Amino acid sequence: MRRAVCLLMATSVLGLGLTLALGASAQPTTPVIPDTVARKMLELGLQNIHRALCDGFNQCAPATPAEFETPPVTIDQARAAIIIGGRTAFVRWCGFDGDRRSVLPFMQQLRQSKQYNERQLALMAVIHGIQHSITAEQLKAKGKCDQAMRSRLDAQLPKS
Repeated sequence: MRRAVCLLMATSVLGLGLTLALGASAQPTTPVIPDTVARKMLELGLQNIHRALCDGFNQCAPATPAEFETPPVTIDQARAAIIIGGRTAFVRWCGFDGDRRSVLPFMQQLRQSKQYNERQLALMAVIHGIQHSITAEQLKAKGKCDQAMRSRLDAQLPKS
């Protein structure tokens, strides 16, 4: 229980950091996500991978002890999913189609790289979703997306 509370606090702080970093700058920024936070998010993703779909329409098997010991994605890969998850929350907050302009291009890029199997893709999607949810809740408390933020996002996002 204590561990879950610490993890929730760490990811909430990360979400707030993403909110401030992405929301406050006029230039695209990549928030610095410490390895410890990315590792905790990766662990949380593994704890929830059984909720994702693998190999089409089948639920993924729960993570194994070996996967917790040696995760199927790297810390840097998890960090990328965290960053895109935060970005997706901003995209939706500002009224854009988050799937078309953030999630799908990210997942397509992962698939095209041919570096990920279905389970790794599912894990990346779970990590993305967790961060998206955390950041979306924090953005709700901020009110509405302003036009300046909307314009910055629109310029940074894929158009198709």
